[in-house]
Amino acid sequence: MKKQNTALNELRKYSFKVILAPLLKLIEVATELFMPFLIRYILDEGINGSNIDLTLIYGGIMIAIAFVGFGITMIAQYLAARVSSDFGRDLRAKLFEKATSLSEEQLNKIGKGKILNLISNDSMYLQTGVMMFMRLIFRPPFLLLGASVFSFIIDWRAGIIFVSTIILSAVVLLFVMFKSPKFYSKIQNEMDNIVTISSDSINGIKPIKAFGKEEEQIDKFKDVSKQYKNKSVSVITLNSFINPLTFCFVNLAMVLVVYIGQISLSDPDFSIGKLVSLISYLVTSLAALVMFSRMIVSVNKALASRKRIDEFLAYESSIENNPKDTKIAAPFIKFDNVSFSYSKSAEKKTVESISFEVEKGQTLGIIGGTGSGKSTIVSLLSRIYDVDQGDILIDGKNIKDYDIRELRKMISISPQKPSLFKGSVKENIILSKEADEEKLNKAIIDSLSKEFIDKFDEGIDHLIEEGGSNLSGGQRQRILIARALYHKSQILILDDSTSALDYISDKKVRDAISSYKDLTKIIISQRVTSLKDCDMILVIDEGKIVGRGKHDELMRSSSIYKEIYDMQVATR
Repeated sequence: MKKQNTALNELRKYSFKVILAPLLKLIEVATELFMPFLIRYILDEGINGSNIDLTLIYGGIMIAIAFVGFGITMIAQYLAARVSSDFGRDLRAKLFEKATSLSEEQLNKIGKGKILNLISNDSMYLQTGVMMFMRLIFRPPFLLLGASVFSFIIDWRAGIIFVSTIILSAVVLLFVMFKSPKFYSKIQNEMDNIVTISSDSINGIKPIKAFGKEEEQIDKFKDVSKQYKNKSVSVITLNSFINPLTFCFVNLAMVLVVYIGQISLSDPDFSIGKLVSLISYLVTSLAALVMFSRMIVSVNKALASRKRIDEFLAYESSIENNPKDTKIAAPFIKFDNVSFSYSKSAEKKTVESISFEVEKGQTLGIIGGTGSGKSTIVSLLSRIYDVDQGDILIDGKNIKDYDIRELRKMISISPQKPSLFKGSVKENIILSKEADEEKLNKAIIDSLSKEFIDKFDEGIDHLIEEGGSNLSGGQRQRILIARALYHKSQILILDDSTSALDYISDKKVRDAISSYKDLTKIIISQRVTSLKDCDMILVIDEGKIVGRGKHDELMRSSSIYKEIYDMQVATR
């Protein structure tokens, strides 16, 4: 039976420390409970009895116990902080790994804003919940239990007051504990919306400003923020009952204890020392109840976040990874009657009945109108999505029989949409810590990146801002091409990767790439000139292949291809 993948699985490696910290807290509780008991004897037998030696002995014992309690507390606090921090790190890594394992379709369905919120907010709530649990799961209950026992030992009437106070406070705490989690789940869902809208607005800030839609976006953000505020106010209002009611119950108990003490002081068995001890236990109980209420709030947040995280971790990637060693004699790349649709309920396929073959070292060109399915074909090749029908083979092996990581290492892609990260030019090309300088220099030269990199004061260490916003479109594309060439794989895919380059630069890049004789290349472009030298060109229209062959053949046989060529030649 497969082990269920849950958030708290990451705590198992720290089981010993998770158990040790609360147990150490029990020792701290024992030292704390023993103090008021000693104070009673210091007052009654030491000070009132004018016994200085006894006072000093009890005082020394209190100091020793205080030092022991302090040391134990520091160890327990350190364990709780260390384990919760390590757990939070492991959990975030687990969530990130899960996110990278899911298909693009699943990521879009879940919502990338929600995933970011899970990695940041939810994991932090769970981390804090673990720390509070380790620190407080035993301390408040045992403080309350110990204070009640000692109060009964001192005076049975005070013991009844203590127990009544604890029961009343427990009713309030349990009510809040059972009511709060559903509120926190709703609050986190609203935070998902805030993160999504914020991310979309920041990424799309240029068109928003260009069309003067700032006010609409601000109003949209205010709406979701208002929903978040309303739900937050509801749960804060609920939690706000805990401390006032707890203080009320404890203060009322303190009044009753003082009253009992006042009417009992004439009793030789009831002393000032007993009264002071009872008041100390009440103060300790109040502190314990306040701590316990804090833990309840924190744990409720953690439980709500745990549920959300567990739901996310329960997702199984729709891209199955079942590597096999089966292999047949076939062309290097083969599409066999491949069909696919992004929407499974759609009647019309995004690509339909796609079949073609590419031999090793050849160059395949793909051309077609916007939305015709060109980029979908290469997404299917690298298993970003899985085909609905048909088979795709690489080197005689169905791509579903490859390990996904092994498959994707065989393919270098320069995507249609530039994906650059905040960091240096070098880091964006190598995507790792160590670089092969010879390969790096060749990739920079062949992609024509060298001509603008050399103009930067820092050269290849020039810092790229998030999304490559401080680079031109052509510079971004050339860095992506350099990245694809550096990670030299068996297949190179250029998905409209030279659209921002002028015709001369485009030709230079293609000539440099053509020198990689052992590399199988797939070039998607809107420019006929970019595909003229390909070994085979596919013309795609509405998801179907409507023409195939070399440039000269298509000029004679494909009206669509010739029309594209004539329009481009006429506009040059």
